[in-house]
Amino acid sequence: MYLFYDLETSGLEPCWDVPLQAAFLQTDANLTVRRELTLRCRLPAHIVPSIDALMVTGVTPEMLENQRDSHSEMMAQIARIIANCKPAMLIGYNTIRFDDEVLRQSFYQSLLPPYCGAMTGHGRADVLTMLRAVMMLEPDAVVIPRDALAKPVLKLGEVCRLNGIALSEADAHDAAADVRATRDLFSLLLERAPTTMATMLGHARKSGPLALMDAGEPIILGGTSRLTPVLPMIGSPTNPSARICIDLSQDPAAFIDLPAPELLAGIRSNRSPVRQVKTNAQPILVGWDQGAHALVEREPDQVYRNRARMLWAHPTFTRQLALALQDQYADREPSPWVDGQLYQGGFISDADSAASRRWHEIAWEHRAAFAAQHIADPRLRTLAIRQVFLHAPETLSPEARTRGRAWLRERLTAEDEVPWMTIPRALARCEELAATSDPETRGGLEKIRDWLMDRREALGIPPATIVATACTAAS
Repeated sequence: MYLFYDLETSGLEPCWDVPLQAAFLQTDANLTVRRELTLRCRLPAHIVPSIDALMVTGVTPEMLENQRDSHSEMMAQIARIIANCKPAMLIGYNTIRFDDEVLRQSFYQSLLPPYCGAMTGHGRADVLTMLRAVMMLEPDAVVIPRDALAKPVLKLGEVCRLNGIALSEADAHDAAADVRATRDLFSLLLERAPTTMATMLGHARKSGPLALMDAGEPIILGGTSRLTPVLPMIGSPTNPSARICIDLSQDPAAFIDLPAPELLAGIRSNRSPVRQVKTNAQPILVGWDQGAHALVEREPDQVYRNRARMLWAHPTFTRQLALALQDQYADREPSPWVDGQLYQGGFISDADSAASRRWHEIAWEHRAAFAAQHIADPRLRTLAIRQVFLHAPETLSPEARTRGRAWLRERLTAEDEVPWMTIPRALARCEELAATSDPETRGGLEKIRDWLMDRREALGIPPATIVATACTAAS
C-alpha cells in the first residue's frame, strides 16, 4: 500500500514554520486510489508566515484564520492517518528533505510522536530522489526541463507538464493537486525505468542500502546531479542510521596518513573525501555493475579497486576517520529555543511518550498540572504549557498567563536577530515586494500588511511603533 502526501506550509524553516494544508492519497499496490483526504488548519497564534510563501500559494489572511481545525488538531489527525495506514510506503515529492522534517518538528511541538512516519514499519520514498536517480542512470526514460543555462529544473509542475501529466501552474502549490501529480509521476517512472525504480524502492527501508554496503566493496552513490564511486567503510560515530563512505574518485594518498585533526579539516573542505549515507533517507545507491556506466570522467575499474584495497589495508585510517568524525559537530552551538531542540536532548523516553498520549486525552483544564507532574522531559513540559496557553489560556494561573503573553509578544515582535519570522520582518518584506509588484499583487500585499498591523496592534503596540519598526527592519 502507498500513502502519498504533500504539505503546504507557512514557510521553509521546519523548526519555525508549520503545515497549513495536508493532502493524502492512499492507493493499493497497483496505484488505484482507495482514499483521498485534504486537511487545513488555522495559523497558530505564535507563527508569522513567510510573505513570499503566501504570495506563491495564494493563501490569504482569511484562509489562515477561518479554518475549523487548530494546528494541534490537524497534527493529531495526520498522526492518526499515518498510524492507521501502517505498514505502508510514505511517498511525496521532496518529502524526505522537507515535508518529513516539517511533520517531525510539528509532531514534536504538539507532543505527538516525532518519528511516527519512520519508526512504525513504514517505508519512506521520495519521488524527487527517484527522479534524480532515473535522470542519472537512465537519462532517456523521462524528459527533464532545463533552464537557459541547460541546468535541470526539477519543479514538480514543470516536470509533470513536460511528461504529459496535468498540473497547471495555478494548481502547483495546492497540496491536493500536488499529491495527485506525484502519484502520476511515480507511476510514469515505474513504467519507464523499472530497474532503477526497483532498486530505489528497495532503499525506502534501511535494510536495502545496508545490504548493499555491508560487503565493503566499491559501489555507486548519487547526489543531486552526479554519481560518485565510493567505498563503504564504517558506521557514523554521530548518526546510528548512517554509514561513512570514501570517495574513490580521489586518490587516497592525499589523506590516508593524516591524523584525525587534519583529516577533519579535509572533511570540512570543499573537496571532502567523505560521504555520509543516511540509510533511512532513501539514498541513491546502486551496485557497481548497475551504475558504473553512468560515471562522469570514469577511470579504469582497476584504479577504483586498487584505491579500495589501499584504504582497507591501511593500519590506522579507519581509526583516525572515526576520531575525526566524532568531533565533526563538537563546535556546533545548541539552540537556546525549545523549538530547535528536538535533536539535542535525545529520543523521547517511553514513559514521556505514554504521558504525552495521556496528556492529549484529558481536558485542557487538567493538562498544565498533568505535564508538571508526569512529563519528565523539560522540552515537552515547556511545549505542553505553550500548547495550553495557545488553546486554553483561561485554565492557567494568572502568573502563567502573564508569562505566556510576554512570550507571545516577544515571539511576534522580536527586534533581535532570531531564526523565525516576526511581524516587523514580515512588514518590511511586504514593502520590498510592493515596490516591484504589479497593481494586483500590491493589492494582495496590502491586505497582508493590514492583517499584520492588526495582529501587532492586538499586542498593545501602537501603529506608529509598527511603522517605525518595519522601516528599521527594511533598512
